[in-house]
Amino acid sequence: MQTLPNLPPAIAREVFATLCAALPPPATDTPDVRAARDEAAMAAVVALHPTDPLEAKLAADIVVAEAYAMDSFRLAGEFRNDLAATIKCRAQANATLRQMRSLLREYRRTQAERDKALTAMHPAAMERAGYWFHEATVPEPAPPSAPSVAAEPAPPPNHVATEFESLSEAEQYAVLYADRAARIRAAGGLPPRLDFAPPEPEIVEALVNGTSPILRALDRHSAATVEA
Repeated sequence: MQTLPNLPPAIAREVFATLCAALPPPATDTPDVRAARDEAAMAAVVALHPTDPLEAKLAADIVVAEAYAMDSFRLAGEFRNDLAATIKCRAQANATLRQMRSLLREYRRTQAERDKALTAMHPAAMERAGYWFHEATVPEPAPPSAPSVAAEPAPPPNHVATEFESLSEAEQYAVLYADRAARIRAAGGLPPRLDFAPPEPEIVEALVNGTSPILRALDRHSAATVEA
């Protein structure tokens, strides 16, 4: 079982147990398949970067909702010869997927607001976004000039928070979830083996086709990951 960084092992064990009990059964229900399913689900919770017990619970709720949506799509395929059952399964899948995406948006919004508050106190709070973001968004320092009698005051330490707030949704996603954004951009869409909750289609399109410095930096991030 994977641990949850910054959270006690007891919390991680409780989240893992609750998560496993809530997930739909796998199509082929064997111990190995179930164990792999549980590990993948917990990895998705870890990828949402929960920082307190409530966020960990909400992250597990998001992962469970996504799992049920995918299970309903699977059942729709199994019942393809029964039109009424297929329509019912697809409707359930779409409703669950909308609920999951609504939860995910609220979850990201809460995390972004927390990060802005932390950054206002100290810019180092944005280190979770990765140094590549700093490279992509902070301009090169100007060469030193001759000192003047009335020097301008230094910029306030919350300038990173201001920059983050002005980013597009796709850029904010890339800042918060660099690895996932780089994988989406490298794959030209959602990766074939999706192990995290997918962002909105418009965010996926912007991640793939965007040309801003932050989104272009994903290419370097992906290349560095492959090289490592």
